[in-house]
Amino acid sequence: MLKIGLWVAFVYWIVDSILDTYIFYGGTTLADNLFPINPGELWMRCLTTGLIVGFGAYAERITRSRNEARDALDKTECEYRELVQNANSIIMRWDVHGVITFMNQFGFDFFGYEEMEMVGRRLIGLIVAERDASGMDLGQMMVDIGQHPEKYVNNENENVRKNGERVWVSWTNRAVLDQSGDTIGILSIGNDITERKRAEDALEQALQEVQEMSLIDPLTGLNNRRGFMTLAEQQLKAAGRTKEPIALIFADLDNMKSINDTLGHNVGDEALIEAADVFREVFRSSDIIARLGGDEFAVLAVGASSAEFANERIEDCIKLHNASKDRSYELAISVGMASYDPEDTSTLDNFMMRADELMYEQKRKRRSARAELRRPGVFEETPVAGENGSDNSE
Repeated sequence: MLKIGLWVAFVYWIVDSILDTYIFYGGTTLADNLFPINPGELWMRCLTTGLIVGFGAYAERITRSRNEARDALDKTECEYRELVQNANSIIMRWDVHGVITFMNQFGFDFFGYEEMEMVGRRLIGLIVAERDASGMDLGQMMVDIGQHPEKYVNNENENVRKNGERVWVSWTNRAVLDQSGDTIGILSIGNDITERKRAEDALEQALQEVQEMSLIDPLTGLNNRRGFMTLAEQQLKAAGRTKEPIALIFADLDNMKSINDTLGHNVGDEALIEAADVFREVFRSSDIIARLGGDEFAVLAVGASSAEFANERIEDCIKLHNASKDRSYELAISVGMASYDPEDTSTLDNFMMRADELMYEQKRKRRSARAELRRPGVFEETPVAGENGSDNSE
C-alpha cells in the first residue's frame, strides 16, 4: 500500500501540473508548474502529496496487521487441529439429536470406522447400543445427555466397535452453546477403560468364588489366608494394568500368649474379634482384610488414600476401643506396611515378607519398651490383645 501511495502522489503531482499549465493557468510552462517557485503553491502541493503517501502507509500498516492476525489465527487453528487429531483420546462432537458432527482420527481408529461412515450418523446403533450388557437403556441416556449435559459431566458407559466388540469408555461431556446460550451440541472426550472394567469384573468374580468356597475365617468373619491370597493375587494383577498404588499392611496382636494363659482362650477369642472390628472400622469395604491365622492379620489397601496414615488410624481406633470397654486386657497391635510397585516383578509372597519384616521390627521396639517398663520401680504392664486358643500363639 505504501508503494501505491507513492505512485498516486507522483501521478497527482504530474496531473496537477498539467492541469495548471494547460487549463487553469495559461501562459505558464509545464516546468514552472512541476517545480513551482510560489511558496504557498509548493507547500499546498507537498501537503497534499504527503497526505496521500501517509494514507497509503497507514493503509499498508492496517493490511499488514490484518494479514499477521490472519496468519496467527491460521497457525493456531492448524496447531489446534493437529493437537486434536494426534490426541490419545476420543474427541467427538455431536448435536442434540445424537448425530455425530466431528470425530478425531483416534476415535475413528478406536471404533474401526472411516470418517464417511461416522460423521452425519446417529450415535445410537453405531457406537452406542440401544442397551448395554446389563440391560441399561443407553438410548434414553443419550437423549438425556443431549437435554441435560450438566448431569453427565463425567460418565462411563458401554460402547460398540465396528466389529461388534463391546468396550467401556469413560466420557467427559461439555455443552456447546450458541450466542444465545442455548445448547447446540455436546463435546465429548473419551478414554478406554475396558481393561479396568475387566479387572473389576475379575475381582468381583473372585470375590464370588471366595464366598462360594467359604474362604472365610469363622471366628472373625474376615477372609482367611486362602481367601486373602486368592483376592490379593487378582488385585495385584489389576494394579499391574492400571498402575494404581497398593499397600500391604501386616498386623500382629501383642502378647497373645499372656492373654490366653492368664485370662483364658475365650477372652483371647474376644480380643481377636475386637481386632477384626478395628480393621473394619479403619479400612474400606473395598480393601481386602484377612485373618491369616493365629494372631496375624493382613490388609491389602487399594489407593494411596486408604493406606496413608494407616498405622496412626489403627492406633486411634484402638484407643477408642480400650477407653470404651471395662475389661481385663488392653488391645495392642504391631503394624508393618509395604508399598507395592506395579513395575516390580516380585511375587505376592515376597511382598508379604517385606510387610511381615516391618511388622516384626515394630514388635521388637514394643518389646524393648515393655522391658524398660519392667525395671524395678516401674509399674507392671497390663496384658494386651487376645488370641484364639485353638490356633493362636506368639
